[in-house]
Amino acid sequence: MKRAVFLLFAGLFLTSACGLAADAPAQEKEGTIAGTSVKRDQGGWLGVEIKGGSFRLTFYNDKKKPIPADRTSAVFRWPVHYQPNDERTQLVPGDDPSVLVSTYPVKPPLSFRLHIALFADSLRDPEGYILDFRG
Repeated sequence: MKRAVFLLFAGLFLTSACGLAADAPAQEKEGTIAGTSVKRDQGGWLGVEIKGGSFRLTFYNDKKKPIPADRTSAVFRWPVHYQPNDERTQLVPGDDPSVLVSTYPVKPPLSFRLHIALFADSLRDPEGYILDFRG
């Protein structure tokens, strides 16, 4: 008798739990950021990666979904071991509207302090970040 009562209550509990779960609104899953992620000061994210030997900078919203780039260009600067001056490259829009790409090849080792400057159409109000990049 105790077993039958227990099974009855367990069935009622599972039925109500499943009903509540079905009524809950579906939440949108967060996306994933390609490469090294950088949290932007004004909201959103950046993804920095090396693909095909060149830098790619992807723009993301707060839910980590790709969005069109709100900056028209970027300049990356990083120290290298084979010369006294830092290497630099400019990133410009590519085929994908959410990505800025460089054509300058990045030589190994791919572990350095990366300085990022993002620019809009005018050179005023740049956005800058520094990160320890490990490609």
